[in-house]
Amino acid sequence: MTVSLHAPVNVRDLAGLPVRSGGSTQPGMLLRSDALYEGDTAPTNVEWPPTTVIDLRDATEASRFAWTWEPGVELVGNPLFSGARIDRVMHSSLSELYGEMLTTSSARIVAALNHVDPVGSTLVHCAAGKDRTGVVIAVALLLADVEREAIIADYQRTAEAVPGIYERMKVRKRLPRGVTRDAPVWGTPREAIELVLGAVSENPGGAWGWVEANGGDMERLSKWVTRFAGAPS
Repeated sequence: MTVSLHAPVNVRDLAGLPVRSGGSTQPGMLLRSDALYEGDTAPTNVEWPPTTVIDLRDATEASRFAWTWEPGVELVGNPLFSGARIDRVMHSSLSELYGEMLTTSSARIVAALNHVDPVGSTLVHCAAGKDRTGVVIAVALLLADVEREAIIADYQRTAEAVPGIYERMKVRKRLPRGVTRDAPVWGTPREAIELVLGAVSENPGGAWGWVEANGGDMERLSKWVTRFAGAPS
């Protein structure tokens, strides 16, 4: 397998996912990816550039080898963890990591969602586009009433990109300290994302209740869901 070191390897449009009430998610509205770095070429498999970029890394992570976004792109820095904290939790199981995100960073998860562009395209990314991005995207898809199995399948698609993600981070010395290629943190275990889906959807009021309780901009999110997947249930 040839790994590209000069283009993101975990980019996709969250279009075509089945919605429980019928239909599917619309193209060109919600993208996810690993980090883009200085010297990269832009992705060619999605509509580019997005109108809004939500970067879930902290300022230190984001500042090295920074990609320069096109004029007019709104860049939102919304870190879920500090870099030092990421180094610590990366040695936990993914279920523990995601559980900690839901416990200590729920307001930051929702703050990220509050920046989705209801009329344009939104890209959500972190370093690998797997864990922080995976949790935020999972909650967004719950709001859109995407079928649970489709959310899990999308999360697990990142497994195909892990070799490239690892090599891109390694060559730029962006790997968390002590994390090797065979570390469990590179996995995409079903039980980890199921923990997120369960905790959010089983909250009183479901996913919408969880988001509202954590500071959600309900009007903005309702407008976004109406375009992305039809009116919220």
